[in-house]
Amino acid sequence: MKVGFLGLPGSGKTTCFNLVTGRGAQQAHYGAAGPQLGVVKVPDPRVERIAEIFGSKKITHPEVTFVDLMAVHKGEDGAAREASLNRVAGDADAFALVMKCFGDLDHEGNPLDPRADLEALILEMTITDLVVVEGRMRRLESAEKATESRDAWERHLLERCAEQLGTGGLVRNMKFEPDEERHLRGFSLLTMRPLLVVLNVADDDVHCEKAPDLREFIAAAGFRCLIVAAELEREIAELEEDERAEFLADYGLAEPAHDRFIRACYDLLDVITFFTANENEARAWTIGTGATAREAAGKVHSDMYEGFIRAEVTPFARLDELGSMAACKEQGVMRVEGRDHVTQDGDILQILFSR
Repeated sequence: MKVGFLGLPGSGKTTCFNLVTGRGAQQAHYGAAGPQLGVVKVPDPRVERIAEIFGSKKITHPEVTFVDLMAVHKGEDGAAREASLNRVAGDADAFALVMKCFGDLDHEGNPLDPRADLEALILEMTITDLVVVEGRMRRLESAEKATESRDAWERHLLERCAEQLGTGGLVRNMKFEPDEERHLRGFSLLTMRPLLVVLNVADDDVHCEKAPDLREFIAAAGFRCLIVAAELEREIAELEEDERAEFLADYGLAEPAHDRFIRACYDLLDVITFFTANENEARAWTIGTGATAREAAGKVHSDMYEGFIRAEVTPFARLDELGSMAACKEQGVMRVEGRDHVTQDGDILQILFSR
């Protein structure tokens, strides 16, 4: 999974990026010209327990790649931004839109208005996408192939997208046929990806109680929301481990921003975790909710997808309870499933396939 951080200047997106990726001040790249990448291992105590039961020599956690993208400036030339932002953000699975919700003024010295900033950031994203869509439409016209059925089909699809973007709408809110959606993925449109709105709040407003209208607007727009006091939580993250929980509790925070952010990304992308294990390695994998056992096998290796025969499926909760695979078999907990079995979060898969 790959999640890109976007925000207006002064939003604190780089502070959020450093907080989530665990980068200290000495590693920070505030104001860097290009995108910064950070790879984070997803904490999941289940994989340690599985390794203990299987006697695995190696433990592999899933990873999330975060990208701190350049700040988006209001009114920037659409073509110039498309040439930079779209190129580096094109392969992101989702975006975190960081909004400044602390202080009284924005970076330009105007009264702080997070809702207006969010609307402005989304507008800049729609303009960027519109440049991409209109550019493709012009190329179709110049090629003088619009009378051909395939080009006519694509042109109609792009016209629908242009109309949506022209009114400030998101492409992800449109209805598409599967073949249309596959075709549009090739354009790497920003507004086609899921969006997480991150409210970067002040130390004395960790639940964003000072801007209830903003939270209502976000909910009405259908966006997921995460509240982070980035500067405060960065300071807490630098404390000794035994002090962190105490400080988090003092501010009414149940867990660190790092963990909350990763869980929010999992929810946003609608993914689950399944496991594979043997004496050599216990490994956690992420896959979309609703994926079949065969699709999960393909996540592990393409040969497993092609030669899939069946999967032995054991729920983690029952393995944890019974303590061994032998006990799971004796109790009838381990099931033999076919290719169309829908993988559940926590499933441990032992895949049988032909080579």
